[in-house]
Amino acid sequence: MGKNRLELLVVAYRNTSLHAIINQLHDVGFTQHCNVRGILVDQMETIYTPDLTLATSEVVYQMGKKCIQKDTPYIIARRSINFARIKQLLSLPKGSRVYLVNNMKDAAEEAINTLLEVGINHTYVPYYGQETPDPSITVAVTPGEVDLVPNTIKTMIDIGNRLLDMSTLYEVYEYFGISTFASNNQLTARYIHSTVSLVKELNMEINQSQGLQKSLEGIVDQIEEGLIVYDQFNQIISINSQASELLGKTYMDLISEDLSSIPTVFYNPFMQVEMEKENFIEIENTTFYIRKKRILVGSKVFATIILFQKMNRIKSIETNYRIKTQKKGLVAKHTFSDIRTNSATMLSIIEKAKKMARSDSTIFIYGETGTGKEVMAQAIHSASNRSDGPFVAVNLAAVPESLVESELFGYEKGAFTGASQTGSMGLFERAHQGTIFLDEIGDASPTIQNRLLRVLQEREIQRVGGGQPIPIDVRVITATNKDLKQLINEGKFREDLFYRLNILPIPLLPIRNRKEDILLLCELFAKEFEEKLQREPIVFSKRVIDELLNYEWPGNVREIRNTIEYISHISEGEVTVDVLPSYIKEQQVPLKQYFEQEDMIYYTLTEKGFLQDCQLILTVLVQLGCKGIGRKNLLKLLANKNPTITEQMLRYRMELLSEMNLIEVGQGRKGSFINSNGERFLSYLEQPEKRSV
Repeated sequence: MGKNRLELLVVAYRNTSLHAIINQLHDVGFTQHCNVRGILVDQMETIYTPDLTLATSEVVYQMGKKCIQKDTPYIIARRSINFARIKQLLSLPKGSRVYLVNNMKDAAEEAINTLLEVGINHTYVPYYGQETPDPSITVAVTPGEVDLVPNTIKTMIDIGNRLLDMSTLYEVYEYFGISTFASNNQLTARYIHSTVSLVKELNMEINQSQGLQKSLEGIVDQIEEGLIVYDQFNQIISINSQASELLGKTYMDLISEDLSSIPTVFYNPFMQVEMEKENFIEIENTTFYIRKKRILVGSKVFATIILFQKMNRIKSIETNYRIKTQKKGLVAKHTFSDIRTNSATMLSIIEKAKKMARSDSTIFIYGETGTGKEVMAQAIHSASNRSDGPFVAVNLAAVPESLVESELFGYEKGAFTGASQTGSMGLFERAHQGTIFLDEIGDASPTIQNRLLRVLQEREIQRVGGGQPIPIDVRVITATNKDLKQLINEGKFREDLFYRLNILPIPLLPIRNRKEDILLLCELFAKEFEEKLQREPIVFSKRVIDELLNYEWPGNVREIRNTIEYISHISEGEVTVDVLPSYIKEQQVPLKQYFEQEDMIYYTLTEKGFLQDCQLILTVLVQLGCKGIGRKNLLKLLANKNPTITEQMLRYRMELLSEMNLIEVGQGRKGSFINSNGERFLSYLEQPEKRSV
C-alpha cells in the first residue's frame, strides 16, 4: 500500500519551518492518506518526482525547481501566525518599534502584513541579517527564527513557526482528492485551540481593555470558522465576518443583540450542542461542525463561544457514524481546563497532576464517587507525551469476573468455548503507546491482581490460551473510591500490587472539603440546562444558596449536576427552597442507601415529574414486544394518549429510561425497545403494594 500512495514534497529553507509543516500535516491526519517527504532547498541534489510540490515561498520554489521533475504541479504555501502565542506582543505599548526577524525578506514582510491586518499595530521593521542592527530597537518578534535575533535585543518574543493556513491545507487536500471533512475535526482543532486559548488568557483584559477587544476581533476574523461570543445575559458581544456570512446577517444586525436574534434554523441547533462538546448537525440540508466553550471569571460564566463551520461534502449521519466508530473508547475527551475549581488545594493538586503527566510512571487517583477521577485521568493523558496515542478506559467493577482476564489481556483462537477463531486483542494491547485507565481497581479479583502485578513488573502481557509474551508500551492510571489499605488488612488486596500502583498518588477532594466550588459548579450546570431546555435563566434565592452551601453533597460533582438538572425542570422564576429535592431540604443521607432499585427509579421519576410519561412509553414498548421502533413512530403512537408530548420531550425521557437501563436505544432501523429491567419496573408500577415510597 505504501509504495502506491501519492506523494507530497515539502520544500523549505530552514529546518525548523520544514519540521513544523510536516508535523502539522501529520497532526491534521494528512499522512494517513498520502506520503509526505521533506527536503531543505540547499540540500536538493537529485531529481525529485512527487505528485505535488509544496514550497514555503516563491523564492524557495525558484531555488529548488531545477531539482524537481518538469511540469510537476506546485503550491506556494500561505502561512499564518500562531495566534495562541501572541499575548506578550499584545502587551507592548501601542506603536512600539519592533524588529520582525525572519530568514528571508518576503517572509518577514508577509508576517508583518498578517500582524497589521489583525490589528496588532506596532512599527515593525523587517530584519533578516541584512545590516547592522539598530541599537534603539530593543524588542524583536520572530516566528521560530530565534538564532537570527540580533544580540542587541533585550526582549525577544518567539511566536513559534508559522503554520499552513486553512486555505493551503484545503488546497492540498483538494488536489489529492481527499475529503477535507475526513480529518476536519483535526484541521479545525488547531485553529479552535489557539483561539480558545487566547480568549481564556485574555478574558479579564476583554472586560477591561477596548484596545485588546479590537485586537481580538481582528484575530478571530482571520479564523476560517464562524465565531460568536455571547455573555451571561445571552447578548452577543463579538461576532466575526465568517459567522455573519454563514448566518446571512451583517455585523450590525447582530452585535449587542440577544442570541435568539440569529436565524432560528441556527439558534435551535446551537442550543442542542452540549457545553465543552462538539457535534455535527444538519441545517437546511447542509452539515455544520459546531463547538461550544465557556469563559469563566471567578465562579461566574463571563461569556460563551460558539465556533461553527460548514461541512458540505458528507451528510451528518455518515459523519457521526465514522467518527464515533473510529474513536469510541480510545480518545480522551477532557483536558485540565475542564476541571473547574476555585479551591486553592484543588488548584495545587491540578498543578502537581500536570507535572506527573510528563512522566510515564503509574498514577493512582483516589477519591469518593463523583469527584471526577476519570476526568482527571483523561486530562493527564491529554497533557502527556502520549496524547496522540489511545486512551483506553475500563471499569473493573462493571466487567463480569469471568470475562475480565480475556478483556484486559486478549485471547488466542480456540482459547475457550465460544472464543473467536481469529483470537482477540485485549485492552492492554489496544492501549499500546497510549494510556490505560483501570477504574475501580479495588474491585479487581485476586487473579487479575496477580496478572496486573506481572504486567507492571515485566511490561509485557500474555493472552489467554497463548504462550508467547507480548511486549507493551503503556502508561497505567488506576483509580478507586475504596480504602485499599483497609482491603490489604482484610486480605482482599495485594500489598505488593498497591505499592506498584501508588507511585504517583493524586487525591481528589470531596465537595464538602472544597465548598468554594459549589456555586461555581451550580452556575455552570445551570447555564448548561438553560440552553438545553431553552428556558429562562435559573436564579437562586439567598436561602437556596445557603442550603446548597450547607449540604454535604455525598454524591459530589455528579450529585450537584443531578440536582441542577432536577431544579431546571421543576422551577419557574427564582428558585426557592420548596423546589429543592427533599434530601437537600431535610439534609438526609441519599435515599439510594435505603431503597431498592425499583423504589429509587420510582422516586427519581416522580421527583422529576416524568413518571406518568415514562410509564406510558414503557407500556407502548412492551406492547410492541421485541420489535424495535424509531422515535418518530413512537411519538405517533403516544400522541393518541398524550397529545402534549413533543419530540424533544420524548427524546429526553428516553435518555432517562436508557440511563436507568430500562430500555435499549438502538440506531437506525434497529429502533428502541424495552428490556427485562423495564418490564420488571412496569410490573412494579402496576402493583402499588410493592412500593415503599
